[in-house]
Amino acid sequence: MHAIAVIHARGGSKRIPLKNIKPLGGRPLIAWCIDAALKSKLLDRVIVSTDHDGITEAAREAGADVPFKRPADLAEDVPSELVTRHALEFHEQETGHTLDVIVTIQPTTPFIQPSDIDACLYALENNPSLDSDVSVAPLHERPEWMYRRDEAGIISNWTGRIIKGDLGVSQTLEPLVMPNGGVYASRRETLCTHNLIKGPHCYGHIMSRTRSVDIDDPIDLLVAETVAQYLADHPDE
Repeated sequence: MHAIAVIHARGGSKRIPLKNIKPLGGRPLIAWCIDAALKSKLLDRVIVSTDHDGITEAAREAGADVPFKRPADLAEDVPSELVTRHALEFHEQETGHTLDVIVTIQPTTPFIQPSDIDACLYALENNPSLDSDVSVAPLHERPEWMYRRDEAGIISNWTGRIIKGDLGVSQTLEPLVMPNGGVYASRRETLCTHNLIKGPHCYGHIMSRTRSVDIDDPIDLLVAETVAQYLADHPDE
């Protein structure tokens, strides 16, 4: 099975400017997922797709391949499928080899491990009915407990149900998972024919909540620093 990873790392992040190279645990954020991808047993190549020179430099220092500069029209808020497909087409044109699977990785989930990437790839290799495999984490913030807030400040339950009895006890609710943003393994047909990185027949590879930290806001960086220190002391977590 021929597979490569594409790490999405544009320079125009808004909530945390240049977050992909913000320091975490003494090294640029992007270096964490690059290290995991390079240690995968099943990936043929690790490409970083970026439009920013500083990110390019940090990625190359971490050992990744940055063979192109991401086009300006893909450096805005665009669907991930377009960015991944651009990298796939570049790789195939450059090498002349057709891929079987392409793995999309986001630096903002820094604590993925090589085993997470390989588990997703093994699942696709061993289960022809699967079109994709995504890393997920147990859901903590329940949708049953979410509310809308109108212009007058009045809140109403998002599901339309009254929270009472067992509905207010998390242990009695159906276990749910949510993609943690770390690994999206997609068959070539899923991406190129259906324009999806997560198809309708998708396996969910479970990761712990500790390793599923997803950095979107400044407070997430504070949490990630604490987790990085914890994982340094507990590497088998």
